[in-house]
Amino acid sequence: MSPTVIGFIKTSLLSLATGVVLGVLMALRVLPDPKAGLYITSAHAHINLLGAVMMLIFGVGYHILPRFSGRPLHNEGLSTVQLWLNIIGLAGIFISLLAAAYSTADLLRYAVAPFGALYAVGCVLFAWNMWMTISGALPAPTPIKPAAKPPVSEIGQ
Repeated sequence: MSPTVIGFIKTSLLSLATGVVLGVLMALRVLPDPKAGLYITSAHAHINLLGAVMMLIFGVGYHILPRFSGRPLHNEGLSTVQLWLNIIGLAGIFISLLAAAYSTADLLRYAVAPFGALYAVGCVLFAWNMWMTISGALPAPTPIKPAAKPPVSEIGQ
């Protein structure tokens, strides 16, 4: 697997663990300040869906789709840029939502939008990279050759 694919999968696993721990803390009502519940629930949802699920989809997609299509990945560098945009965007969304949950300044919730935009740009890069990978000319088919008939002299022996 490429380093980028491994990066997506490791980010997915870290996000899954973070989301599960946050979910357990929510279920146990360990987190203080019930008015912060909306932000905490949103942070939990984003780390699970954008982190665990989407990052795994990106990693598996980059690993499998080029192989299934019989073509090399359109641009490996673009996938690395996408990885970092998605990591920065996801971390920013998650931290901003948790900070907003415990802040008296309501302005912290507006920090989510720029990080969400970074994550969205990463998603568009994935779509473009995959589109370009699976589009284009199909590889030349392998010609099928009929089995060679043995010479007549070998049949009678």
